Amino acid sequence: MKMSRRFLVVSAASFASLVALAGPAWAHAEADAAAEPAGRTAVTISLTHGCDGNPTTGLRVSLPAGATAVKGVDSDGWTSTVSASEISWTGGSLPATKTGAFAFNLVLSQPAGSIVVLPTIQSCAKNTEIAWIEKSTGNHSESGHPAPQFEVPTNDTAAVTGTTGSNASPSTTARMATQTNAITDEGSKTSTAGQYVFIGVCAVLVGGAGALFLKYRKKSSEA
Repeated sequence: MKMSRRFLVVSAASFASLVALAGPAWAHAEADAAAEPAGRTAVTISLTHGCDGNPTTGLRVSLPAGATAVKGVDSDGWTSTVSASEISWTGGSLPATKTGAFAFNLVLSQPAGSIVVLPTIQSCAKNTEIAWIEKSTGNHSESGHPAPQFEVPTNDTAAVTGTTGSNASPSTTARMATQTNAITDEGSKTSTAGQYVFIGVCAVLVGGAGALFLKYRKKSSEA
């Protein structure tokens, strides 16, 4: 009986460790927004992990329809680039286990209280990526890679119109421009492989632990 109890404790501890390691697989990209002067809105995209253990090397965010005067924030080696339909960051490297924030500000066309969705592509080393483009169901556990979204904050200051860049026109779509690895509804095939493997390993470990427990319990009863 002592061995059975000890086995249960060890098995529970091992499983808890596996769940803790699996945490990043179910973490999500998040978006936060705050009102700024001149009718602008500051947006921050937060990433909590890399792609299958690989560091983040780039980020592309689809701009909401009607967005103007988009300006990216460059920090920690990252350089932002704004086009008519997206803002992207390149040049930096974010370790897979570190949390990173990518900030930009813009003038939104959506009224306060509206929900703005930002389909996002997270690029990582070893040609891996995560496509944060799925429609959120309100329950993150039901959506593997939901697109970041935020509620438009109330802004009482007058907006100053402008362009999204020196050679760019205002965004008219919330989809990415036609480019290599553009955001599509297919998502990233490489980003989910690690999760499926991990789930399979967990299932095998749990099943094996149960079988061993029953074996030891039977021996204890016979003794």
